[in-house]
Amino acid sequence: MPACTKLHGGLRSFVALNKAEILILDTLDPVVAVRTAKATSKAMGIDSEGGIRRLTPEAFAHSVDLLQPDIAIPPADYIEEPLPSLTHGKRISKSVSRSKKWLNEFLALKKSRVAVFAPVVGSRSTELREICAQGLLACDGISGYSFNDVCLQVPFAEKLDLFRHSITHLDVNKPRYMQGSSAPDLVVRAILYGVDIFDSSYAYAVTEQGFASLYYFRHDSETSGACMDNSSGSGRLDMWDSRMFDDFGPLVDGCSCYTCRNHHRSYIHHLLKTKEMLATVLLQIHNTFCYQQFFVDIRRSMDANTFPKDARRFLERYGCSASELGLSGAADQPSQAFDELDMLSKQIFSPTTKIQRKRNAEPHNMGNESGL
Repeated sequence: MPACTKLHGGLRSFVALNKAEILILDTLDPVVAVRTAKATSKAMGIDSEGGIRRLTPEAFAHSVDLLQPDIAIPPADYIEEPLPSLTHGKRISKSVSRSKKWLNEFLALKKSRVAVFAPVVGSRSTELREICAQGLLACDGISGYSFNDVCLQVPFAEKLDLFRHSITHLDVNKPRYMQGSSAPDLVVRAILYGVDIFDSSYAYAVTEQGFASLYYFRHDSETSGACMDNSSGSGRLDMWDSRMFDDFGPLVDGCSCYTCRNHHRSYIHHLLKTKEMLATVLLQIHNTFCYQQFFVDIRRSMDANTFPKDARRFLERYGCSASELGLSGAADQPSQAFDELDMLSKQIFSPTTKIQRKRNAEPHNMGNESGL
């Protein structure tokens, strides 16, 4: 962090992010499921690649003032699963009270005028989620709400039900941000439940595995330049595949991104095989463009008042289960077309990853850490 804090303009200037993009500063990586260590009354425990780090509201407020994001999500006492002792009884109640305490401390300490999205906690307890929501309603200085239930090991449909229960007790005029649900099929389902903002880690997950996105939301005259595949149920193209060796076509026919206009599949396949960093640069350009176009088409669908119908067609096109479509008689199985986030720790890593990192690993032995 010291390097980027020396540049005028904060983190946005450091990474040369377009002003039209929203920059969100969060405490946790939405790509990784197991991310927290045991918290204390004063600090949140973060399981980073450099070991356990303790983050206090004061330290986070200082970071926010230096990095100047558009939205900041204060530390919260998130509960990891599957350990049963962490999801029952007083542990959830302590999580709610501790998160409220940290939020108030952060609001009192921050100096910048950044928008604050308050974490909504409560794990699986609807009663404690109501208590959390009531506390947030009485809190000044909140611009929106953050829902981070990545750690809950329940089907996505149940997470959406918990989300719906929480928002009935919150200010309906404030935006709602959901982490860990950036896969296109999950985005579509979450929008139908009232989620407004998503993280963009899905495009990164696709790139990290050497894939090129092929999906599209709408197939009509308004989607010129979009990433449209030619076969139902295919959401990605595996650029490691040996068939790419002598394929001199663009990643996606008709795509107007820089990569598809200037390079072909064979070249990117070669870059991957030779461990060139340019491979992931070009793939990230394409995958980010495709992801952005996906949301452009969603907004057009909403403007045309056809989103529910378009959403159903999208989910059907990419093989989503009956439960995802709101039908009965089927288990909540995610679409295999968009499972890159789940596959991240199992696939061949792209060249920018120098060493294989453990993602979704088992929690560390915290026997020597301080207790709750």
